[in-house]
Amino acid sequence: MDGSQRNIPKEVRDLLVESRFGISFPCTSGCQMRFVENGKNLGGFYSYRQWGGIRPAVQAAKSRNLQLRAQFGRTKAGRRRIREFAKANSNTGVLGVSKNAYLDKRRGVTYIRYMAAWNDRGTPKTRGFHLCEGSSGDHHFHALRTAIAFRKEWERDGDGFDPARFQLWKTKRLYEPGEPDLPSDFWD
Repeated sequence: MDGSQRNIPKEVRDLLVESRFGISFPCTSGCQMRFVENGKNLGGFYSYRQWGGIRPAVQAAKSRNLQLRAQFGRTKAGRRRIREFAKANSNTGVLGVSKNAYLDKRRGVTYIRYMAAWNDRGTPKTRGFHLCEGSSGDHHFHALRTAIAFRKEWERDGDGFDPARFQLWKTKRLYEPGEPDLPSDFWD
């Protein structure tokens, strides 16, 4: 038995194997479930007598903790999802996606690009989806939606994210289910 299981009553150890769910056992008459959100403890005390025994009280505390995790968007481990709470600081209104223009001095051409930003194991990275200055609204919309899909996929997959599939962005709608091909005359 490891140290984390030492204070857990034998009757409920199997319920708290994967996580403690914020549950502690401060006395012999009940268990305490803690869940802090914005400095307020939303947990409570679960009396063994009120719940009909140790096991039902711990099951109720665990169930309430899981409800609160779902309500406040916590991870499986009960931690806050930092990426979801950050405010968008970009000109597109989408966290991690921005639009800007740049001049290619060699060619004398101005390009518009939609940039998706992410971190690869602590290293900041960006991926641009570039358009010529005279591109149509459909082109801009396609590039924006692709950049947003890129960023959302990184948020979902985290460190397991592989940006390689977005190399096909000029031929496929990677943001739609099934990734349908773009019309053959889309870029004409």
